[in-house]
Amino acid sequence: MKKVISAVAVFSVILLTAGLSNTLHAKVKKVNISHSGDPVNLTHFYISKVVDERKDTSNIGYITTGANNFFLTANFENGLTSEFNEFLKEDVKQNMTADPLELHVEKYLLFEKTSFKGAEIAVNTHFSLYSKQGEKLYDYVITDTRNTGMNMGAFAAELMGRNLFNFLNDAEKNLPSLLAMYKSNAPIKVNYFIEKDPEEKNLIPYNPQHPLNVFNFVAAPPPNPKGASGSKSGLRLAYQIRNIDGKTEGYLEILTYFDQAKSWLLSKQNAAQALKYEQTRFKISAYFTNELVKEISAKNFTLGTFHADVVALREKYDAQIANFQKQFDEETGNGANTEAIDNWNRKVAFYNAYSMN
Repeated sequence: MKKVISAVAVFSVILLTAGLSNTLHAKVKKVNISHSGDPVNLTHFYISKVVDERKDTSNIGYITTGANNFFLTANFENGLTSEFNEFLKEDVKQNMTADPLELHVEKYLLFEKTSFKGAEIAVNTHFSLYSKQGEKLYDYVITDTRNTGMNMGAFAAELMGRNLFNFLNDAEKNLPSLLAMYKSNAPIKVNYFIEKDPEEKNLIPYNPQHPLNVFNFVAAPPPNPKGASGSKSGLRLAYQIRNIDGKTEGYLEILTYFDQAKSWLLSKQNAAQALKYEQTRFKISAYFTNELVKEISAKNFTLGTFHADVVALREKYDAQIANFQKQFDEETGNGANTEAIDNWNRKVAFYNAYSMN
């Protein structure tokens, strides 16, 4: 069994990013996952592969350590994939004759928090299980916490172990009913929400109350630009399948985004015309997001076809956005024709669905 690392304390990510120096960011405290209970017994599936899907794989959060409580970045000795595979090897009994599933780690963040319970450490996780055909079967999203008193770091390894233990046991319990629903092609309720705070800070969510400004364009112009500006905006559609209290439901995550890192202005001086053009171009993505929401609200989903339905919706609306933006660029002369921009602004007018979520 693994040994629990002691003298490790977790520090709030928000506080850390507000006041840490670059010197401290460069230091890394190595941690590990422990499991002190009975082994997890998986009979309905086994984990064939661990995939790290996190956008930032350089750390797993932040901790404090030492007599002076230095704030340090925390990470596993050989990375998350290696640490998870070691946990599976040492602490999980797998049925290798069952269905092989891939474990995708979409989020994993260790941090410190306080509540009415007092000082706590927490680990915010999102795990997904995928079939060998590449279809997502199951999502597990949770923030596990542990009250620690003054000795916050002594329980970090135990908390991370308990988090994995609970996830695997929950999956073992719920997978049989989920797989049965797939085979029966049973309908499911599908919820949707419009994402307003994406993890990637270069992506601006559509908000009619906050139009684009010159500071949202940070890319360098191309060598031979066709107009005074250029941008990248679109629609992102992701999904989850959750089983809560024995009830399986689908969740759609919708993001209408403007990518600052791929958007440019030739000049930030006298840019009103370019901003008007780019805001209307961005609005095209929002217009089709509104159409997507209407289709989702009227559509009947089944668990067996949920993955294929989401892929089809994604491809349909990506193509429509690309087609409309191409027409818009051509008819406005890449922003030179003010009257054409006004006509398009009216053409893509829609009821503001964004205020409903």
